Amino acid sequence: MRLTRVKLLNFRNLEKIELDVSPQINIFLGRNGQGKTNLLEAMAFLSLGRSPRGHRSRELIRFGAEHFHIRLEGEDGSGEPFQLEAAVDRGGNKRIKVDGQVVAKQAELFGQLSLVQFHPDDAELARGAPELRRRFLDYTLSVGSAELLRHLIAYRRAIAQKNRLLKQSVWSAARDGDSRGAELAAWNAELVEHGVPVLRARATVLEPLEQLTREAYADLAGTTVELRLQIQSSLARRQETREDFGDDEGDWKQRFGDALERSQSQEIRMRQSMVGPHRDDLLLSLNGRSVRRYGSQGEQRSAAIALKLAQAKLIHQRSGDHPIVFLDDIFSELDRQRSEALQEHLHREHQLFIATARYDDVRGMAAWPEVAAWLLEDGRPSALSSLDRAEEALAVE
Repeated sequence: MRLTRVKLLNFRNLEKIELDVSPQINIFLGRNGQGKTNLLEAMAFLSLGRSPRGHRSRELIRFGAEHFHIRLEGEDGSGEPFQLEAAVDRGGNKRIKVDGQVVAKQAELFGQLSLVQFHPDDAELARGAPELRRRFLDYTLSVGSAELLRHLIAYRRAIAQKNRLLKQSVWSAARDGDSRGAELAAWNAELVEHGVPVLRARATVLEPLEQLTREAYADLAGTTVELRLQIQSSLARRQETREDFGDDEGDWKQRFGDALERSQSQEIRMRQSMVGPHRDDLLLSLNGRSVRRYGSQGEQRSAAIALKLAQAKLIHQRSGDHPIVFLDDIFSELDRQRSEALQEHLHREHQLFIATARYDDVRGMAAWPEVAAWLLEDGRPSALSSLDRAEEALAVE
């Protein structure tokens, strides 16, 4: 997958931008606050139909403007052209188009732009909340699988409805014949129906993800380590091993249903759903030690980046297409050895978009083929005929 052209209007501090981009390496240089991250955010908007930074869509409109518009043109892995567009107005109205056709549901956009993003706060993937790792797993699995995406959306809808029921007026138990008990059972059935495909997909991907993450970590750190991934399951309340994972869908449904039954009294007491894929976690260990609890900052950051590198390879293996890669000021968090290893690891297979405030971060790319570079000032990009010309403009006085 490759982008060929980027057009933006009134997105954050970016008034109007039209760029023909390189199929290999694209570098946006500029001091902090000039719009580099905003430019990447605008492009990433067309991966999910929303800001990857969690902001409301209408908050992304440039001050004084009535709407923003984004348009990306490119070619998929087969060389077929594609076109993605999004427009949002002050009223919050959103219109998304794929190849000129308005999509009825935002989920129809998912997978059209395959994207892996690296950010300075990526270490949170290794040390932060379990939700981050669940989201990482589910995104990796959903790209190229409309069926799994459908199950994820249905599961999240069912969880929201079940939690709404549990938070209603206090009730002591779900007795036979109790209408609320019947409704609770109905939502549990929905959770099993749509949660089991998610659980099975996560179990299936664990082994290849571990292998690819281990290889990427060794490349980054320059040393071989015993890196392990495990799923901490709310169904069994312990760490799962591969021997726990079977292929029989009926067995999975039985395990999930039994766990829901065991936890029902606790869920009613706590007034929230306690069992299911929305409560699981992906655990990382290095040489037998938890990365989250005992890893150094360098180990946590390297482990998180290794996970993202493995994600890019898995998406390629599952979809047949190389995702586009965004690197947003990531090199400032790495030493030179890891920076060079990351650049070398990525540039052969992926189209790269790099945002940085430091010329030293990309100095080694000046001699690489098919490098396009721009200097951003006040939201306006100026093309650089040579990457070396950015050094003086970015020099600190």
